[in-house]
Amino acid sequence: MKARFDEARRRMVLLGAIVTCGMATAAPATSAATFSARETHRGLLIDRADGTTAMLVTNGWFRRSGAPAHVYREGGVTVAGVWETGSDAAVVRSGTSEKAPIIGRIIPSWDANELRLTIEPASGAAVRTTVFERASGGGAAALDRGTSTRSALQGTYRATLHATGGGDAGWLSVEIDPEGATRFSGDLPPAIPPALAAAAAAAVESEVDLIYGNVVDVPPLRR
Repeated sequence: MKARFDEARRRMVLLGAIVTCGMATAAPATSAATFSARETHRGLLIDRADGTTAMLVTNGWFRRSGAPAHVYREGGVTVAGVWETGSDAAVVRSGTSEKAPIIGRIIPSWDANELRLTIEPASGAAVRTTVFERASGGGAAALDRGTSTRSALQGTYRATLHATGGGDAGWLSVEIDPEGATRFSGDLPPAIPPALAAAAAAAVESEVDLIYGNVVDVPPLRR
C-alpha cells in the first residue's frame, strides 16, 4: 500500500513540474488594444482612449492643387492632412499646408501580393508589419490580392509590428465583413501619433477595397 502511495505522490510531483514548466515557457498574453477604428459612410471613425472620437475623411472631390487627399479631424477641427505620394505611400502633416511639419509616413509594400506596412513617425523609430495573416474564419491564409471570392476574404487578419532592431513592437488587426463595416484594432507604439495610426488603417482599408473590388462572386453594382 505504502509503495503505491509513494508512486502516486511521485507522479503528482512530476505532473506539477511539467505544468509549471509549461506555464513558464508559454507565449505571453496578447497586449491590450490602444487603437480602434471602424469604417463608416463618412470616413474612418477612430475611437480614442479618452472616450472621444476622431475622423479621417476625404478632403472633397474638387480640392485645390497641393491640398491633402484626406484630413484628420478631432472635435470637428482639422488637425492633420494626408497626402498621397508615389507607390501608394502617404505623408501625414500637422495641418493642411504642404509646408506643415511632417508627422510621419506610411509606406506599403507587397510580398507575393500580401501587404506589409512601414510606419515612419517623424519623432520616433520606424516599425514594419508582417503580412496580415488570418486570425479567425476560413478562407485566404493572409490578406492577399489574389483572393477571388467574398467568402475567402471575410474574417479577421492580424499583423505583428517589428521595431528596427527586429523586436516585437505591437500589432494591428483588421476585421473584414462585406455586409458590415471594416474594423481595426491594434497595440501601437506611443511614438505613433493618432493621425499617423489612422493613416495606417486607411492604407489597409484601401487594400481591402481593392481586393473586394475584384472578387468574382459579387456583382459589380453590389460592391
